[in-house]
Parts: sequence; structure tokens; C-alpha cells
Amino acid sequence: MVVRVWDKHMGRCPYCMASTLPSDVICYSCGRVTTGSSGMVQRSRGEFMRGATSGARDGLAPKMRRSQAKMRRRRKGKKKNVVLVIAVACVFMFTPAQEHLMVFWHELQDEIMQKLFRSFEYPIEVEYTLQQQIEVSNAPGAAFAATFTQHVSLPPQRTSTNTMDYHFQYESSSGADPMSSTLLQDVRSMTVHLNGQSVDILCDSCTSRLEANALNIDGDLLYWDYNAGTCTFGPCLKWESSLQPGETKVLRIEYDLWGRSFTWWSTGDIPGKVVGKSFAISEDTSGGFDDIVDRGFGVWHNSYGKYEKWNERTGMGAQKYGTWAIDGSDATYIKSTANTITSTLPADKQNNVFAFAKATFDWMRENLPYDSNAPVDGSRNGPLCIQEGLGDCDEQSNAFMSIMRTKQVPTWYEFGALTGVTYEVWESHAWANIMIPYSDEWCESQQVTMETCFVLGSVDVVNSKWLLHTPTAFTNYIEVASPPTGSYINEYYQSLSGQWDPTAIARTVHWQTISGPSMPSGTFTVG
Repeated sequence: MVVRVWDKHMGRCPYCMASTLPSDVICYSCGRVTTGSSGMVQRSRGEFMRGATSGARDGLAPKMRRSQAKMRRRRKGKKKNVVLVIAVACVFMFTPAQEHLMVFWHELQDEIMQKLFRSFEYPIEVEYTLQQQIEVSNAPGAAFAATFTQHVSLPPQRTSTNTMDYHFQYESSSGADPMSSTLLQDVRSMTVHLNGQSVDILCDSCTSRLEANALNIDGDLLYWDYNAGTCTFGPCLKWESSLQPGETKVLRIEYDLWGRSFTWWSTGDIPGKVVGKSFAISEDTSGGFDDIVDRGFGVWHNSYGKYEKWNERTGMGAQKYGTWAIDGSDATYIKSTANTITSTLPADKQNNVFAFAKATFDWMRENLPYDSNAPVDGSRNGPLCIQEGLGDCDEQSNAFMSIMRTKQVPTWYEFGALTGVTYEVWESHAWANIMIPYSDEWCESQQVTMETCFVLGSVDVVNSKWLLHTPTAFTNYIEVASPPTGSYINEYYQSLSGQWDPTAIARTVHWQTISGPSMPSGTFTVG
């Protein structure tokens, strides 16, 4: 059994705005800079000016580019390949359209994408200790003392099937035992440091400590729950405290982590030493849109896929950037883009879930550069991201999932922090998950039950990771379904509450590696 007692309920959220509290200086889902102590108030009122987008760039988020700089020296040999591939592509683009040529061009697209985009280096597996530091301050000129409650999500034991402990179950006639899922992130311990004392929160012998039995550390209260009781969105820790004018308090959290890379794509440019390829999915083994309802007892469809609109937002930011972060009902940008993408597929692949999702991923990589100057007073929803032609990590996730919802493909959010292969620089990050069914024929040939014959894979558009998990991403929260609107997302992001002088309170959050990384199995390169 992989899933531990604190993993029973997980969750996550899609837009960066809600991550910032009344006094944050940055947004902790995507790293956007705000205007200091009144940041969230102004966000909610829409009082910010839009950031300029002239500096938008394709590829990784700005901080992540540093850790990939050394890889650039290895790419010179690829330039000739790019020229050759483009030359071949041009021959077919200017040949009269014929069905067999369209099929060949569709197969050639993967090769073109691999050659055009940069190479990335990732560890096969890694061990390290990550520190999260939360600092809350009440300015000397505050009108009165502040009281606050800070909640922190308890990270999951992430597996190849979200947090479940099995991958496939087989027909009884096969006599085979269920295939266990693969552990991707092992949170070996989580320790909190507060007022000179240390408290183990996650460990093999740890148990929940609820509010009625809260731990009192020099007047500050700590309590935590491995179930969705203390926090409705999922397992969490709460810190209650007060601050006199001019006072600052710090909560430090250390996570002892182990992680591995994993792929859900059987034919991709991923070396065999990365776990998952032997039973991963491909265009040839993918099912159609009608198969989604028959997989997982319909749970994934009923929890996510059937809702065109998801994550309802309020306030001025919502008015400017869209009420629904995910909006598959939008005809002007989302449905029209989905139709355009479908039209590029061969006729026999237009009902193929994998083919449509991968083509959407490729279309976004080609057409939506990363916006390093994303708006600070809100977050573009899916339609607006497509309309304006750029977006940051959560905005492009909104766009990808909006397009998927037009076909009722289940998608949901995953949030945490991201680093490069050196583990020197961290930034908060958002990405998507997707459910893709295998075809009936493949399920029958493998004697896998129809109910379990699907994959739950990661899609990180801005980092070019298609159905690939790497341990350079720390998973802090996986969205728990909250139909029909996705309300848990906002509850997760409203992480600081209380009473304070709105001009005086300030909070900062900082991530850093404090030991490691150790990579006993080495690294691999994609691209």
C-alpha cells in the first residue's frame, strides 16, 4: 500500500491571483510581482495596470532558464537536423493534399516538435530536503495588533495514478494480480520549526492533531489533519498567531523528499531507463471520446470532464480576465481552436483522445509563448489566453484544459514548486493532469478491466512535458474534485485569514534546497 494515512484527500487550483494574500509581494502560484502590502486588496478591486507583454518569451519560466543554460552547448549538432526536417516538411506542405500524405505529415509532426524545441535535462531519481519559509510581519506603524491563521497543504505521496495504489486490475480469468502504481514522490517526513521548537507533522508514526488538541508553542497554535476536516480542500496544517505592531514571525517547514521521473507516453523521445514506457499509452493504443465514460466507473467524467466551466472567480479580476478559469463553452476562441486542431488530424484519428490532446499540446507550444510579464491584477482564463496569444504557467494550463473540456476530456490541476536539474532556484508552479482511456481492443488484448484501463498523466505545456513527470517538480497539492464549480480551488488559495491593518500586514514565502540533491541513477535529456 503506497498511499499513507494523510493522502486520503488531495486537491489543487488554477489561477495565480488567489494565491496572493492581502500583503504578498509576489503571487505564490506563478511568481508574479505585486505592489507590496496592499497587493491582494488591489487585485480584488482591479486597481492594477496591466503589465506589458512585449517581453513575452517562448519556453521555460524565466528562473528556470538559468539551470538549463549549460545544456545549450550540446544543441549545436541539432541545427542541421532542424534544417533537414523543415525542408522535408515543406515538400509535403506544398504537395497537393492527399490522404496518405496527410497521414505521413501527422507522423512527421512529432519529429519536428522534438527538433525545434530545446533540450531539457532531468534526474532519473533524486533525494533532497526542501525548505519552505513563511514570514508574516505587522509594520511598526500598524493601527492595532494583527491576528491570523495560515494554512499549509500537506503534500501527497504522488503516484503514477495521482495518489491511488494500483495502476491496472485484470480480468479474473487472467489469474493476474493488480498492477501496483509507481511511487513518484515520497514525502519521507515533514517537520515544522516554530519559536525554537521542532514538530514532526508527517512521519510513519505521526497522527492528526486537531484544533481541540492544538499544540501551544509560546502562544502560537499548531494543529493538522490528514483528512478533509480542518480544511475542506484536503489535508492541511494550520498556524494561529498574533503580531504586535513591528513584530515578525517565521514558520519554517522542511520536507525530506525522494522522487523519480515517469512517463505515460510509450512512443515519445524518452529513454528506456525512465519508468513507465512498457505499459504507457500512445496514439495507436488510445481510445475515443466515447470511451471516457466507461473508464473509472465514470468517476473522472462525472467529476471533471462533463463540466465545460470550472473554477468560478469573482471580483474585478474576474471581470477583466474571465469568470471561469476553464471555459470550454466559449465558441469564439476555445471551440474554434478545438475545431482547427481537430481538422489537422487524419480522419481516422479525429475521435482519438491521445491524438487530439497531443495535437493541442503541440499547437500551444507553437502558438502561445510564455508571458514573463503576465497581469498582476488577475489571471487570464482559457479563452483570453488564446485570444491574446500568450500566458504564464497557470494561464496556459487554463487554455489547455478549456480545449479538453470541449470534448469532455477530464482534466484537473496540480500545484507545487519547480526547479532545474541543479536544484539551485525554485519558483511556484502550476500544471495540468489528464485522463486518457486505452482502446477497447488494447484493454481486451491485455486482459485489463475496462474500469481501470486508462492513464492519469501530467501535462506541463510551458515546460514541454507531455505525459512526463520529473522530480524537479515538487507536488504540494493535487486538486480534489468539487463539482459543479471547482470551489475547492479558491479555498486552497485563501491561505491566510484573520484581522489586521490592511496597510501594515506583509507575508513572504521562500523555497530553497537545504540538502542534496543526490542523483544515484544519473540524468536523462529530452529533446
